[in-house]
Amino acid sequence: MSDRQTLGGLIRSAREASGYLISDIEKITKIPSYILKDIELDKFASAGGTTYVRGHIRTLSKLFTIDSEPLLALFEEQTGEIDRPMIDLLAENNVTTIENKKRSLSYKTLGVAAGLVVVLAVALPAVLSFTKTHKTDSLNSGSSNSTASPSNVVATKTSGVVVVITGVSGKSWVGIQDSTGAQIFSGQIKVGSSQTFKDNQQLNLTIGNAGAVNLNVNGKDTGTPGNIGEVVHLSFGPNDSNRG
Repeated sequence: MSDRQTLGGLIRSAREASGYLISDIEKITKIPSYILKDIELDKFASAGGTTYVRGHIRTLSKLFTIDSEPLLALFEEQTGEIDRPMIDLLAENNVTTIENKKRSLSYKTLGVAAGLVVVLAVALPAVLSFTKTHKTDSLNSGSSNSTASPSNVVATKTSGVVVVITGVSGKSWVGIQDSTGAQIFSGQIKVGSSQTFKDNQQLNLTIGNAGAVNLNVNGKDTGTPGNIGEVVHLSFGPNDSNRG
């Protein structure tokens, strides 16, 4: 077979007859010049596979206004494409390679997924147990807070200081100031009489005969604050009910 009878020779002859340079064809068809040169030399590997070579043959035939079928038949005869198994043709064009990569990735993904299933199977019961315990603790905590709330309300309602002064022996002069320093009482507490004084923060007492009166502070009896004839200065707040 002479050079002009090969596919590459025929394409070169058609190009020359049409008056095209390889650089001209590259600009028109966007086929790289190095691939065009290889095709004219019957070297088809640089084209990237038989599918691309066939496409280039059709493109060039259309440009040269010649029939592409004889050229395609010659290409198959020269390269032995006619009797080659389809799997070989696909492999040459990287089709099976891509498919194998995808399959490999799929197996890897399945392996990871299987591992996650095992991890979840082991960890899930513990997570559920922790969640259940946490919810139970939260509910118990909520119940405790709910139980404590009424007492907090009661404490709020009874907050402040309350002092009850009762005369028990003779009489005593008493002066009372509230937390702002204002005088709210000045007078005598006689035997058998009782006076109640209240303030949100503090009560300041001056008692002229401490042994003659008895004090009750925030509901707790504290007894006489001093001796007969003794003058005492006392201050009481909301927390003084705990004094023994």
